Amino acid sequence: MSLRIVWSLLAALCLALRAEAQLTERQTKALDGIARERYSTRWTELGTNELATLRKRADGYIDDLRDRHLVGGLVASIRYPDKERTSVVRYEALEDSAAWTGLLLAAHAYRYAVTRDDRSVVHDNPSLPAIRDLLTGIESLLHATGRPGYLPRFVGRATDPAYAKFYATYGGEDPARPGFGRLAFQGTGTHSDVVWLGGPSRDPYAALNLGFAAVWQFVRNDPKIRERVTAAAVQVIERLQADQWLLDDGRGNVTFVTPALAAAVLRTGAVVRPDRFAALYVQKTRAFLDLPATGLVRYGDSRPGAFTAINLLALSRMETNETRRLTYQDRLTQLWRDSGPQLNPLVAACYMSAFYPTPNDFTAQAVLQGVLSQYPDAPRWSAAHDVSGDATVPKIDVGGEKWAQFAQPLDRRPVAPFQWVRSAYRIGGGEDAPVAHPGVDYLLAFWMAREASVIPNEDLAPTAKLTPAARRRSPDTHAPALPPKTAPGSGSGGTYRPKP
Repeated sequence: MSLRIVWSLLAALCLALRAEAQLTERQTKALDGIARERYSTRWTELGTNELATLRKRADGYIDDLRDRHLVGGLVASIRYPDKERTSVVRYEALEDSAAWTGLLLAAHAYRYAVTRDDRSVVHDNPSLPAIRDLLTGIESLLHATGRPGYLPRFVGRATDPAYAKFYATYGGEDPARPGFGRLAFQGTGTHSDVVWLGGPSRDPYAALNLGFAAVWQFVRNDPKIRERVTAAAVQVIERLQADQWLLDDGRGNVTFVTPALAAAVLRTGAVVRPDRFAALYVQKTRAFLDLPATGLVRYGDSRPGAFTAINLLALSRMETNETRRLTYQDRLTQLWRDSGPQLNPLVAACYMSAFYPTPNDFTAQAVLQGVLSQYPDAPRWSAAHDVSGDATVPKIDVGGEKWAQFAQPLDRRPVAPFQWVRSAYRIGGGEDAPVAHPGVDYLLAFWMAREASVIPNEDLAPTAKLTPAARRRSPDTHAPALPPKTAPGSGSGGTYRPKP
């Protein structure tokens, strides 16, 4: 029996056990050092058992999400009467459903890139049916409002009691429309049986665009899926053009499209329909590149910076012009370097995924392997955490609010539906309640890290000393035919370390 088969059998055995990926004291200290900007040692990579645990956790969230957290092909958190999950009280966090659905689409595309050659899959790769179901949900979003191409936050059956409890108060109760919140609207025509949630947000557009870009790049052997992605992307851009690059829900709620978002959406459009959008993309991207780079706010709202990373990743991976691609990669590199101490796996994964070969950045590797090791198995329950009275946690006052001075470990942060858009410096918040979150945050970071080989294959022998670049797939999954820029830290002595 070959050594590879032996390791594969051992990995399968580990996957069958409910082991927890516990960090060693050295690894825990390394993460703490990164948070305090005192990182001075290389990360000790996870062993085969720990890697198998991360994969088992990812598979568990895929199953749990498919069975419990998809409502008409859209992602939802679920409130239960208790943790036995025997019945559903109501859906939660639907204001972000479209965004998390787009990011789940991206996660499945990255998962497909990693597993598409798995010989154990006899017929369809398991990510392909999931991608088709998500596209069905996304298509319902794009048609529900009567303004094709506009992205509401969620759409669901009006008669669904778990949904009715949510939309009845969404945006505040509306006395003129009993049973509807001020930002909940009934569909019209063939969609009169649904209710959609208004209030425009840029986040779903950035998330969905990353999902489209990832599916287009990785799912090359399914023309029907590509046709659906092309049709949806074109519909979104046509609506933006018709609305003069404003997000308008048609009910008096309007916000603007940022230059970064416009560039990212049009970059995808220029790939799927170059005849229609290539020239407009070049025009719009000039406005974006004229602006200063955006960072990830430490003591404040992390969401805008996280979605900036998502836009920069889509731009970097879809760009065919070398000069522009280098600019996007440089901006993403700077965003990561400024935010490393925040221990944000999403930003780390976006940075590592933007380059081929993968950077030898031990800080990003530590954040991805270390923080994802702290993530619990499914289901992920809502939980409150408060370290305001903990004297061992240094505090700082910023903007009239008290924050933890250093990023907190994952198990000390208030649990959020998507953890990586919440500041790691909050000292309190969250809710102790039987509300289960879908784990899209874990799945996206994990599969992006797997595709970049920052998290190696779980059946890799622990004695193997392969660099991430050597483990990664061929760069044929990237859109550009041009040779990508060598990533910072790819050569000897180039590893990023935060300032002392």
